[in-house]
Amino acid sequence: MADPRSSIQVTKRRLPTVGELRELVWVCTTVEKPDMNVSTITRRPGVIHVRARIRPLSGAMILDYQAVFGEAEKPTTEITVRNPPDVKVDVRHWIFHATTVYETWYKVRTVEDMGGFNRFLMMRCSIEQTKDLRSDPATQQLPQRWDDPDAPPRVPDQI
Repeated sequence: MADPRSSIQVTKRRLPTVGELRELVWVCTTVEKPDMNVSTITRRPGVIHVRARIRPLSGAMILDYQAVFGEAEKPTTEITVRNPPDVKVDVRHWIFHATTVYETWYKVRTVEDMGGFNRFLMMRCSIEQTKDLRSDPATQQLPQRWDDPDAPPRVPDQI
């Protein structure tokens, strides 16, 4: 009988090792306020705080702090986390990644269970906004409004 793990395609994608899950990210949802014809995003509260592997899929064109020229719709980053057993991550969720130098909001474009074993969740995301402290204020605007995810009680990442 064939090993079920052999059905995972490892040519382009490989399962992350524990050492590769080194970035801390917030997986956030969206709270919207319904208006007349559209909805306004009021806040993006954090749902879970987990370790992730972040890999670029392609280059992204960022003007000031937002993606431009149709880049906002195209996934440019692959973010892989352990599959949370009690949280459903779906399209239109957000990923917040902060380092000491920059903070980035990613919008989840596709979600895939790697290999179908409920072990790792791979999300292909696009950059929505970025705030980089190294930006030159004379030539690059900073965002007028910057959201930080609320800090609800942490759901632990179970291994």
